[in-house]
Amino acid sequence: MKTLNLVFRTSGKSTMTVTLANPKDSLTREEVNAAAAKLIPILITRSGAEVTELEKVTISTTTTEELA
Repeated sequence: MKTLNLVFRTSGKSTMTVTLANPKDSLTREEVNAAAAKLIPILITRSGAEVTELEKVTISTTTTEELA
């Protein structure tokens, strides 16, 4: 399974991560930046800090194996 991890910097000098399942294989950084720009004005942390910028983008791939 793949996940897209968006790490945002907050006004509280911490980070907030948004994780999305199954990103498309052809996803580009430019597409992520455009989508993140739309999210930044509406995101807020549990403590009330505002999200200020996209800091890092990663894609994680995990494999699950059932033990017999």
